[in-house]
Amino acid sequence: MKSVLVTIPAHNEAAMLGASVRELARGLDASGLNYRLSIAEDGSTDGTVEVIRQLQSEFPRLLVSTSPERRGRGLALRELWSGADADIFAFVDADLATGPSAVANVIAAVQGGADVATGSRYVPGAIVHRPALRGIVSRAYNRMVQLTFHESVHDHQCGLKAFSREAMTTIFGMTREDSWAWDTEAIVLATLAGLHVVEVPVEWTEYRGAHTPIGRLLSDVYLHGVSVVRLRANLRERMASRIVRRSVPFTANSPDLVGRQDKGSGYLR
Repeated sequence: MKSVLVTIPAHNEAAMLGASVRELARGLDASGLNYRLSIAEDGSTDGTVEVIRQLQSEFPRLLVSTSPERRGRGLALRELWSGADADIFAFVDADLATGPSAVANVIAAVQGGADVATGSRYVPGAIVHRPALRGIVSRAYNRMVQLTFHESVHDHQCGLKAFSREAMTTIFGMTREDSWAWDTEAIVLATLAGLHVVEVPVEWTEYRGAHTPIGRLLSDVYLHGVSVVRLRANLRERMASRIVRRSVPFTANSPDLVGRQDKGSGYLR
């Protein structure tokens, strides 16, 4: 049976991380997957690290990377995964907006032959509960990405994705973004590289508040827009830089990981 590493990126998630890890573990246990949980902590200041320490006593096999500075979700995932050994790599946002069953479904899609599987809120079968403004902006953004790169993925930003080991290492050789924009970058580059990318419909329930601060939303629009421009400008270079890097086993003595600061909030997703 293929081994699976399931990662929760965590920046200031103390209020929900414990409950989410426990719920995810229960769901994955029921699925029968050969999985291991991990947390990519990213410069939290709200007690998230203390929650993680408690979880490590409850889940002895939990893999953890931490940082005293905010690195950005993309960089946090890349660095943890580059030091881990698994056949399939998956991540899900700490709020579990899609639920454990959806995590098992995207993993099953990769087990079934896909190189990359992403949860999708905008394909038939998806059910979405979220503020209207976020949905409108998100759909507009995804359509802009489709037109810019001539690809057909409907939802680049959903915080639930799974990658085969080969796809993950190939994508890592091309990606540059450290923020939430890494999701879009990874999916676009995977598609253009000819990898088999599938979208899995999810039931999505927004747990991060009914109202979106306009300032944060505009900031994310800018962050994602700039990242798309950056990717478009050096797309040929990215595609030419494809390399396959071997993963090495993660050990309990691996040092905490430190990277660059990212100020994206993720509201645009």
